[in-house]
Amino acid sequence: MRLSYSSINTYETCPAKYRFQYEERLPTSSSPALAFGDSLHRALHRFHDRPVPVAPSLEELQEMLDDGWVADGYRDAGEEGLYRDHARQVLAEYHRANADSFRIPAALEFRFTVEVEGVQLQGVIDRMDRIPGGGYEIIDYKTSRRLPAKAYVDQDLQLSLYYLAAREIWGIEPERLTLYYLLPGERMTTFRTPAHADELRRRIAVVAERIAAGKFEPRANPLCDWCDFQARCPLYRHKYEKEGGDPAPNMTAIVDEWIALKREDWERYRRLEELKSLINAFCEEHGYRRLYGTDGTAIDRRPQHVTAPDAERVRGILEPLGLWERVLSVDAKGLSDLIEERTLPPNVEDALLASREEVRTQYALYLKDPARSRR
Repeated sequence: MRLSYSSINTYETCPAKYRFQYEERLPTSSSPALAFGDSLHRALHRFHDRPVPVAPSLEELQEMLDDGWVADGYRDAGEEGLYRDHARQVLAEYHRANADSFRIPAALEFRFTVEVEGVQLQGVIDRMDRIPGGGYEIIDYKTSRRLPAKAYVDQDLQLSLYYLAAREIWGIEPERLTLYYLLPGERMTTFRTPAHADELRRRIAVVAERIAAGKFEPRANPLCDWCDFQARCPLYRHKYEKEGGDPAPNMTAIVDEWIALKREDWERYRRLEELKSLINAFCEEHGYRRLYGTDGTAIDRRPQHVTAPDAERVRGILEPLGLWERVLSVDAKGLSDLIEERTLPPNVEDALLASREEVRTQYALYLKDPARSRR
């Protein structure tokens, strides 16, 4: 099996997308963002690919951009022109920040293949520099507009893979691992340890085992709206089939009725929760375990042991992924909903499940209806 950062990340995001892209090899579309990023990477490769430690001039760098410009994916010449002008601005800032400290890289666009847990792991390291005074720094260019949280960089899969590759290929442990965000012109630097490498090996093994077992279930995630394979995906296929003419109008009527009833259920549930809070508060204040209605029907309060998460463990798992804000209160339902969305990497799901522990008791309400019992 051959895997890379892109394929591992794709599988952990959505196994179905991995199947469409890497197993069935269905075509994908280009986009302005992809072409823009590719063009900048090509220009920076040529900028640093020199036999002498003297930086090319800004004019030469702009010529490198033009010579390697990728024109695929743009809607029209106007859009392409806007992106090209922006690329020139980005490279001008890069030249201003890096020309004076220019030195020959230790490695540039280095393609590697290493064996990890029986998997052929492949990748390309954008650049590796020697650090003045000793040591090495691996640098990967990014064209995202926004900087991620530092905790995300500390857990970044791509940097972990490069760290592992450097150990396996060159027998070195890079002191610095850097994501260079070109648009804001900011570097975010982190490090890895042998313990991180061991954890990565286990992570790769889990992904490889699931792929070998044919586990390609779809996972809803924030990138679904930009997916090239919606028409094939079980989550979206019916929507696309209906656009070509509803294949089962009777079933559509059933679905519409179910949706309407479900919306009514939500409204009833909201009101039930409001009443439940009032009932529980009243019973707690007066020591009641059961309250009776006007016809003898009663509401019975019964204690239940519920599973609640360990807040610190959950935070340590979710914060590096930028998901901590989703469950800031760390309530059991919020955490369960997040897990059920199936948008998390498998190892993160497992860690969250393991973080839950029995810690408290709450009361559930049950209806004791004599009329129903007689039936």
